[in-house]
Amino acid sequence: MQRFIIGLSAPPNFKIIGFPGFASYSIVMDVLESMDPDLIVIRRSGKIPTDFAVRPLILKEDTLTLDVTTLSRGLTDALTKAILEGAFRTRLGVFDIRNVRVEAMDPKYLISSSSAVRKFSIRFRTPTFLRAEGGVRGGVFIPMPIPSRIISSLHKSWNTFFGDMESEDEREEFRKWLDSWAIVVSGLKIRTEKIEDEGKFYVGFVGVAKFAANMSYYNEEFLRKVDALLRFGEFANLGGLRSKGFGVISYIRDSEGSSRMIGTSRSY
Repeated sequence: MQRFIIGLSAPPNFKIIGFPGFASYSIVMDVLESMDPDLIVIRRSGKIPTDFAVRPLILKEDTLTLDVTTLSRGLTDALTKAILEGAFRTRLGVFDIRNVRVEAMDPKYLISSSSAVRKFSIRFRTPTFLRAEGGVRGGVFIPMPIPSRIISSLHKSWNTFFGDMESEDEREEFRKWLDSWAIVVSGLKIRTEKIEDEGKFYVGFVGVAKFAANMSYYNEEFLRKVDALLRFGEFANLGGLRSKGFGVISYIRDSEGSSRMIGTSRSY
C-alpha cells in the first residue's frame, strides 16, 4: 500500500469545477490509461475492485496537490512509471511534476502495532456513505455513521486487497460481534451533503462522530482489529466512491485527545 502526494504545476487558467475529488479521479485515470489502456478498461468494466483511493485535488496559487493511495502492485508500478516521465498529460491539461512524497504502509505493521481501542473519534473530511448488504444495485446507501457498517466496509476492503485477516469461522464471529453493537456511537456532530456524479446524486455525511466499546461485549482481539482497520481507512478512504475522493477520514484514539476533532469544517 503506497500513498503518493504529488505536487503539480497548474496549467494556465486551470480551475476546479464541482467536487474536487472528481478532478483527482480524472487525472489518475488519464495517467493510468496513458501507461496501459488495459488498466482502465478492466477497472471501468467492474471486473475488479477499485484498487486506488484519492483525496480531493487542492489548488493553491499555481500549485496542485494530487493525493493518491494505490492498493495493488500493478497500479503502484504504473503510477511510479508515469511520475518518472516528469509530467502528467491528461484531458484536463498537462501537469508538470514539481515534487513527490511517498508513504509506504505494510498492512502487517498495522496489525502488529494495533491496540485494543476503547474510545475513539472519526472526522469524516469528505462526504461519506456506506452500503447495506447487497452492493450497489441490490443494496441501500446509508448516509449515517453506523459503527458496524463502518468497520465491515473497511474489513471487506482489507480482505479484498491484502487477503483474509482471519479464518472463515473467525470472520463470522467478528461479524456477529459487530452486529451485536459491540461498538456504539457516543457523540455526533455531522451534517449531510448531496453531490452529483454523472447524473446521479449521492448523499454523504461529513463532520465528527465519537465511538466507544460496549464493555458488555469486550473483546481485546476484536478491538485491536478495529484499530488496525480504522488506521487502514486513513489511507484507503471509507465507503462508496473512494476513488473519487469520498470517504476521506481521520481516526483519533481517545488517548490522543479529542480537541483536534471539534467542528465540521472541511480540511482534506
